[in-house]
Amino acid sequence: MPVTTVSRHLRHSALFLTAVLAGPLAGSAGAQEAPSGILAPRIAPLLRTHRYRYATWGALVVSLTRGDTLFAWRADRLMVPASNAKLFTTAAALHYLGTEFRFVTVLFAEGRVNNGVLFGDLVLYGTGDPTFGLDTASLAPFADSVARAGIRRIRGAVVGDASFLGAELTGPGWSPDNFARPFAAPPSALNAAENVIVITVTPGRSTGDAARVTVDPPNDYYTVVSVVVTGRARSRTRISVDRGPAHGVIDLRGVIAPDRAAWRTSVVVQEPAVFAAGMLRSLLAARGIEVQGGVRSETGDAPERARQMLAATHGATDPFANAIAVRRSPPLDDLVTFINYRSHNLSAELAFRTIGRTVGGAGTFAAGAQAVARFLRDQVGLPPGSFRVTDGSGLSLLDQATPRSLVQLLAWMRRAPEGRAFYQSLPVVGEGIRSRMLGTAAVGRLRAKTGTMNAVSALSGYVSAAGGEELVFSLLVNDLPSVQRARDTQDSVGVLLSAFDRDSLPPPRAARPAARRGTSPARTPPRRSRPRGGSGTPRR
Repeated sequence: MPVTTVSRHLRHSALFLTAVLAGPLAGSAGAQEAPSGILAPRIAPLLRTHRYRYATWGALVVSLTRGDTLFAWRADRLMVPASNAKLFTTAAALHYLGTEFRFVTVLFAEGRVNNGVLFGDLVLYGTGDPTFGLDTASLAPFADSVARAGIRRIRGAVVGDASFLGAELTGPGWSPDNFARPFAAPPSALNAAENVIVITVTPGRSTGDAARVTVDPPNDYYTVVSVVVTGRARSRTRISVDRGPAHGVIDLRGVIAPDRAAWRTSVVVQEPAVFAAGMLRSLLAARGIEVQGGVRSETGDAPERARQMLAATHGATDPFANAIAVRRSPPLDDLVTFINYRSHNLSAELAFRTIGRTVGGAGTFAAGAQAVARFLRDQVGLPPGSFRVTDGSGLSLLDQATPRSLVQLLAWMRRAPEGRAFYQSLPVVGEGIRSRMLGTAAVGRLRAKTGTMNAVSALSGYVSAAGGEELVFSLLVNDLPSVQRARDTQDSVGVLLSAFDRDSLPPPRAARPAARRGTSPARTPPRRSRPRGGSGTPRR
């Protein structure tokens, strides 16, 4: 349904819809414990099966067109939203920063240049551009710019300056078990290759030969030492990885099967700014530029420089008169689509902390959480007890949201100035969502944000129903025995909503009339029993 049509429907039913979305206070006793709404007979049985006896579902489905609630069950219960928290982050980013906001990354010289020698440091300053850190290709133009500037030797160091967002690299409530996982790579104002290196091991030609090891991207941050050998025929691959301290050695030990194509593991970089600076130094060396001072990072707060960079991100000025190179990211509406389509945790955290720097003056998780919470309270109108924001990606186990809070945000964003960019950032079944609900009525009709953690599954978004109505929904479930089964159930509900046509619903069953007080209900005559034994014919 076009945005203008939806906005018109919303204006007609604004007061009623506000009352529907407001609902009872979050956490109130018994709120929405019994499923309700005209779709309750069809949806509730899917969520109340024996397999979910220990799980907790929360759900809300509202018609934006009519303004009524189609299904509600525990809609005001606080639950872990997983990556549905990115809906809060991306909506707040569009509100505070604007669709045309662009991150900048700047390379500048701190010192004078004389006869091709820089007497000082070469500083690579980042503001958290998610696209800059996706691979190492973004660094090559910076090395080329140094060569074009005539610099052949750097007496100082190559400095990775990540002070724009500070030194925090893990969010509050993140599980320590995830610190070394690629999806929890540390968010820094300056990143390279998503702060992850991939090690690939392939077997040698013959039994006992050393396995071949490649590292992507090549770097001097970690030194990989391998004593992996090629095993005998039918042997099993057994490789252990022992990572030393940051900026240290990775030991690989074990055996790889001779018929195995490849074995891979990913290792998270613990000092992203140092890693990025080291990658730049390698590129400079490849161009014949000598760096005498090594590499180091800067993460301490520098408010004046941060203010200059903020002005640059909004296009107000060029940062630093002596900049050697400046890279601007694509506009924020493109980045929000990237975050929601790929559910990219690193990018979500960078946007989250950039909100904190812009609104609260600090690039910390706490400043980002305060700014996003203010947006949800003051702009969207969410009650303070209906959500808890601690990070931008949903990795935190401390994040909480009610289904109603997510539905209210989604409804509010449909009529917000940045609503079109937000709506289009959500993947649609058959395009961004390519492995779920295919071949069903949901293809091209349902667009939503997924969310998955251990024992948590979430799906919230919009549906252009077959009957012409636009629906907004949130399906959250915690304490799951099986995430895949929950996804299947959510998909069943999504298909049901996509095929929804109010006019084709069966009429509700007529209620059985209650007996009058003081009278007994009519009794059904007892059935005549068969005689014991004999021919089975009744006795006369």
